[in-house]
Amino acid sequence: MSNFINSLSIIIVVYKTELDDSESFQSVRQMTVENGPLSVFVYDNSPTAQQPKEYPNLNLTYVHDPKNSGVSKAYNAGAENAKKTKKKWLLLLDQDTTLPANILSHYNEAVTNHPEIHLIVPILKLTDGKIFSPCSYKYKRGFYLNEIRPGIRSLKSLAPVNSGICVRLDTFFVVGGYNENVKLDFSDFQFIERFRKKNSDFVVLNVSCQQDFSDDEVSFMGQATRFRFYCEGARYIEKEGLVDWLQYNMVVFVRALKLTVRYRRISFINTYFNTFLFSKRVNA
Repeated sequence: MSNFINSLSIIIVVYKTELDDSESFQSVRQMTVENGPLSVFVYDNSPTAQQPKEYPNLNLTYVHDPKNSGVSKAYNAGAENAKKTKKKWLLLLDQDTTLPANILSHYNEAVTNHPEIHLIVPILKLTDGKIFSPCSYKYKRGFYLNEIRPGIRSLKSLAPVNSGICVRLDTFFVVGGYNENVKLDFSDFQFIERFRKKNSDFVVLNVSCQQDFSDDEVSFMGQATRFRFYCEGARYIEKEGLVDWLQYNMVVFVRALKLTVRYRRISFINTYFNTFLFSKRVNA
């Protein structure tokens, strides 16, 4: 267990949230009670920097990015830091995941029992009990599962979200890491699409975490901003041919229609045209 702990770097991405208010950060602090000192890399996308205090048993590295460059750049920066400090595993977290204090022992067991598998994830559930991750992945979007069987599973039909991914550092770099042009939405699916070209399987732990999913923004301005990020993610994600592009186009267009009906504002259709459909598409 100590070998795994010493080889692990935990990356937490925060935005407009104090560390002490982050469920993920507080969960990591609880992990130190059972596991001892942990290496934690915090990437803060907030406009204003924090002044992190010293925390017992946390070797904390804090990076502030006032430009809000996104989660993909944050995870890549954390991976580079882990490489410099000679780590072997990354645990990727957002700011809103509550993890059990003993979860590192589950990751360690999976690493020990399945050395050929380089991607390990827990089951993430929403507050209403729905399984948020892994999800069924088809037609370039995720669908909730009614149930998930722990153990070795295939990435051909399932995909985990960012938070909770434990990945071998060398494999992270082999697959190209995260696409920094995809700043938020689709960042996890982009990484999984890259990863499964080299590794088709992953391990689902028999342990559940709670995810505070923040997509239920009710204000028009909040949804308008979020939808712009959504369009940008779909625009910049790597696409392999016309079929891929058509599928992403359908996903974005349907979302634009739903938001238009919900808020009775044509601006979502305008964003679809201006940010996704007619903007220059690039491959990172």
